[in-house]
Amino acid sequence: MIRSLKDFTGRKVKIRTLVLFAVIVLVGAYVTFLWLRATPLYTVRSASQEPECVTPAPDADVLVGVAVSGGGSRAAMFAAAGLEALGKLRVGPEHRSLLEQVSYISSVSGGSLASAYYVVRKPTHETPVLTPEGKMTEEYRGFFADFKKEMARDYEGLLLKRQILGLRPFNPAWNARSLAELVNEEHLGGMKFEGLAHREAQGDSPHLMVNTTLYNNGRRFILSTLPQEASRFDIFASINRLPGAKKLDEAVERILQTRWESLLSVSPLDLKVDVCPIRVAAAVAGSMSFPPVVGPITFRVENTDQYWHMGDGGLADNTGAESLLMVFLKKLQEGKTRRAVIIMLDSSFPFAIGGEALDHRAEGFTFMSYDFSRIPSIMEERATAYRQFFFRMAQREGVLSDQIKLISLRHTDAEWNEDMSDLPDSCRKEEVIWKVRKEIVARLAGIPTRLWLASPCDRDLALAAAEKVVAQNEDKIRQLLEPVSR
Repeated sequence: MIRSLKDFTGRKVKIRTLVLFAVIVLVGAYVTFLWLRATPLYTVRSASQEPECVTPAPDADVLVGVAVSGGGSRAAMFAAAGLEALGKLRVGPEHRSLLEQVSYISSVSGGSLASAYYVVRKPTHETPVLTPEGKMTEEYRGFFADFKKEMARDYEGLLLKRQILGLRPFNPAWNARSLAELVNEEHLGGMKFEGLAHREAQGDSPHLMVNTTLYNNGRRFILSTLPQEASRFDIFASINRLPGAKKLDEAVERILQTRWESLLSVSPLDLKVDVCPIRVAAAVAGSMSFPPVVGPITFRVENTDQYWHMGDGGLADNTGAESLLMVFLKKLQEGKTRRAVIIMLDSSFPFAIGGEALDHRAEGFTFMSYDFSRIPSIMEERATAYRQFFFRMAQREGVLSDQIKLISLRHTDAEWNEDMSDLPDSCRKEEVIWKVRKEIVARLAGIPTRLWLASPCDRDLALAAAEKVVAQNEDKIRQLLEPVSR
């Protein structure tokens, strides 16, 4: 029995203290539990020789590849609509759909989400893309309708829900694990590279090349079912074949060969990894990883203490085109093809946009609030400039074949009607009234790199822009794929 108000108050304080202490203990235990799980790890099977699922893509007189850039949901949606628009083009002497002639897709980051969905979910080769009259078949119309709808989903919300319900810590490593699980369950149905290899061998899908970066050594790491040597173009063999080529000093040549080696892509076998049992979704999540928000994905080769940390594939090339270029140069060098065409679906974030925003900000550090990728993008811009300069000069001097043609389809190059009558209805519902076409381009250029585009107008602009740039370049694409006399 409480004998006084003082006793009653004292007891209440004790109870509150005990409750607070219990809460602190429980929270501490929960945090400890989470951080004990803070490093999700993949263990991959080792391989000493090419696994059975690794097969070369068929050779062709004209090789066609599609490179799909990074850019989060913006890139995924642009790619879905871009592939649909390319599918409507009838090219070549047989007037088949262009998509039926694509034998490679190389993708980065958000583009990998779309590319993986495409190669896993597209109808099999028995289903034609176009009818004899040139219209898209019902099967492909349905496929692309679902494709665009899925790429527009709120992946950020799905990711957050999985993290909370799974009692997972909000750190980049677990975000990457959750993203891989979402992509696997929602889109890829557990597809592994060995299953994808079967589709590729049957002609049901082009060869997929998922570009990632190894943080251990900075090398590009491509997950695919292509052989180890597929992208190992020997530039020195081309140099030595040039008329009047001078022999380099041995020490200088060794240095150059070492440097060139560091620029070549790493294959799973280079890491002694068996790619066959790896889920395609894990490769996609690795390609989409961008610390400190998502990733990297860490994996260990079984029976070793070697750990590899795999992340964003766009740190040096956010288009995926360079990986295709190396494969095609190798094919040309071996005499297995005569011409190659690379079509880039490029919706990467324009570097200049971030600079324009900084022009009017007094506090420099605040750019992290709207473009956290600014710092690595600076390095990517310089790498891109050097790369383009090198390849153009090498092509002009005859070191690289001029039989490779590249056509870039950028989202910001879409041309809109002067009266803006082709503006999506969702954009007309916004409070902002656009008066000139350049305002549409500015809106497209400024769409953020996120895993969900909240604005229906942004989503519809990305889809419409893809259809427009393909239509604008239709004649050029057809011309590149026209047969030439031997």
